[in-house]
Amino acid sequence: MCPICWISGFIAALLGGSMLAIVNHPISWIISFVLILYAGYKFYESKKRGLKMNDETKARNRKTIFRFIQGVVLGSFLTAAVFYSLTYKEHERMHDLLEKHGIEKHEH
Repeated sequence: MCPICWISGFIAALLGGSMLAIVNHPISWIISFVLILYAGYKFYESKKRGLKMNDETKARNRKTIFRFIQGVVLGSFLTAAVFYSLTYKEHERMHDLLEKHGIEKHEH
């Protein structure tokens, strides 16, 4: 499979799925569906190009895609850790404030 096509499709799927999940507007939904359809097309194109490649190239491309996925996962975990460390005090303060006023009983 073609790594550039696959990575382009993966990024489009991430953007489309994320936008679909968090944005509540019909125009954004249309853009999300277009991005997801584009991702499907890029995955198809990647598979089609991969059929013409020899085994050595396919193995090298799999390694490239695997390294990209490792970077995405590691970046996601690091981003979550950094933002949690920056916001956990405010998060706890808001829970305490809500419990003080009887609005929320939150158990961790």
